Amino acid sequence: MILSNFILHKDILLVHADINGNDYIFTVKWRTFTNKKGGDWELKSYLNNSNGKKDLTDEQLQAFLDRINPQWDWDTDQQQITEALKDD
Repeated sequence: MILSNFILHKDILLVHADINGNDYIFTVKWRTFTNKKGGDWELKSYLNNSNGKKDLTDEQLQAFLDRINPQWDWDTDQQQITEALKDD
């Protein structure tokens, strides 16, 4: 999977992706968690740019979302920042 042409407008992101030799356009929206830190990209729509079809499997869509979504642990990051500031 090759990602390119990222276009961000407020909380909407358009992404071109080459998946198995096919060109796709994805639209995702940033979603913040309720009662939790952080957020992630939520798939709003996609299409095969060659034929206009939605022909990806659930596994392929999840692989795309896993690729673009941050993998962070806010509590661990906060603890590391606090410790680094103490050391200064």
